[in-house]
Amino acid sequence: MIRLTCMTLPYLKMPFERALAGIADAGYRYVSFGLPHDGKDVPEEQNARAADEIGALLARYRLEPVMLVSTNQIGPGQPIERARQRFEFAKTLGITELLSLGTLSYRNFPHDPLPEDELKRKNDAFVGKFRELAGLAEEFGIYVTIKPHTGNTATAKELLETLGEIGSSYVRASYDPGNVHFYEGIDPAADFPLIVRHTHSLVAKDHRGARAERDFPIPGEGDVDFGSIFRTLKAESFDGSVVVERIDGTDVTISPEETDRRIAQARNNMVRLLEQAGCNYE
Repeated sequence: MIRLTCMTLPYLKMPFERALAGIADAGYRYVSFGLPHDGKDVPEEQNARAADEIGALLARYRLEPVMLVSTNQIGPGQPIERARQRFEFAKTLGITELLSLGTLSYRNFPHDPLPEDELKRKNDAFVGKFRELAGLAEEFGIYVTIKPHTGNTATAKELLETLGEIGSSYVRASYDPGNVHFYEGIDPAADFPLIVRHTHSLVAKDHRGARAERDFPIPGEGDVDFGSIFRTLKAESFDGSVVVERIDGTDVTISPEETDRRIAQARNNMVRLLEQAGCNYE
């Protein structure tokens, strides 16, 4: 069963509770969070009651958390104690996935790539850290996922190679077709089958236009062929999360009410495409 989920990212400039209210009103049952809201970290790492307080908010809006965005807390250069704290928080709330990014292969995207030797050092450090994280993931029974972001997760090929180097069934892919289209300029529907069996979640981000064109429309209204991607999920009996992340298009500022409308439309689009592909969802 696919869990149709909304990330709180579209509401970053608003309080966390406002994000939950909008997501619940749009009809979602599942939520992903872990980013700052209205200038405050969610969760606040120094708040010993963070899990209780956030758990109460989630219960109020009848939302189940399935993914905790954790790039800044668990990546290379961060102390392992900080990662353990993230796992403990997730375990308390029943969250089963910590999401992170791979390495970035540019000093300045899209025209200033890192030298090969510098990128290799970054990739080696990444693999070393995620091998360490794999032990925590197994201890807590929580998956760590990495999603396309140039570098060692640029496409399905690089993702598969990186997962192979890490070598743990607790570290898997979170495929992001919008990032693949935006950063690499290739068709993610054609790219995805190579990594689908190693995919724990799918970030339903769309993209419109040429490579590096900053236009991330409501999912289902851009260039990403979600119909094909969902048929690939169906063929593999995928039962993870499909997560709406961005709905901003080219807009710099979106009102709270317009954000509500767009995430509701995103859900409608994803429901239609999932049903057309024959996928079961909730």
